[in-house]
Amino acid sequence: MRFKVKVVDGHLHSSPKGLGGYAIATKFKDVGGVFMVLVSLPPNHYGLPGGLEGLIKSFDLHVRECKAASEAGVLVVCLAGIHPSYVDSLVKDLGLHRIDEILHVIENALKHLITLRREGFIQGFGEFGRPHYKTLPESLVLNELIMSEVFEIARDTDSIVHLHLEQAGIATVKTVDAYVRSANLPKKRVVFHHASINVVRYAEELGYYSTILGREELIAKALSLNLKNVLIESDYIDDPGRPGVVMYPWELVKEVEEVARKKAIPTQDLLSRFLENVKYVYDVDL
Repeated sequence: MRFKVKVVDGHLHSSPKGLGGYAIATKFKDVGGVFMVLVSLPPNHYGLPGGLEGLIKSFDLHVRECKAASEAGVLVVCLAGIHPSYVDSLVKDLGLHRIDEILHVIENALKHLITLRREGFIQGFGEFGRPHYKTLPESLVLNELIMSEVFEIARDTDSIVHLHLEQAGIATVKTVDAYVRSANLPKKRVVFHHASINVVRYAEELGYYSTILGREELIAKALSLNLKNVLIESDYIDDPGRPGVVMYPWELVKEVEEVARKKAIPTQDLLSRFLENVKYVYDVDL
């Protein structure tokens, strides 16, 4: 191993159309990567059809990606879900008069996710939540209904949930908190993914953990505000048409090193903060 540090990536994606799970994990391991949360993509990212068939195929494909990544020697937490933008596209493509049909498809897809979780193929669910852009109110309320059902499933299966949300600070956090409390789901099981610093701040006040993009300026800002319930992520989407989007997992260590250099603290001390949070949230030994 080139580095003696331990680097974690709190949220990323892989696709056989891109580098794929094994290659990503191998390159990540070469820079000290020891842990990643690998999250499924919508069916269209894999070239799969829509509807229930496409969703189930996307989940099963993702399980294979997680297995391949773990074979590279990195500890992988595998999450599968139905992205809010995918639900939004179904509403817009099929029409408002077919909301009941869409919900039926989603609920059947959730049954498959429950099976995958109970059989140990996945460790949780993601991404679920709300679109981060302006959309139809019907799409918003459908996504919220799905999110609330997933919280109940997560409670019953002792699972992690990664949330994709708008960045409305206290409003974002408090609305989610209401659903979490209604489901009686432990807050430890909910992660605010790709969160703004403002969302992180309010989430931490209520006892939640968040992931931020692992760029120098965001890491430095979180440190300056003494935010503790933070993990870093690359949110890499492994799309050959957009290489490097959002950032490569193996870039994380360089960004952390730069923050550590400017703040005159050991790189490993900073990385250890994220490592300890991973151990707590995911109940893993690293």
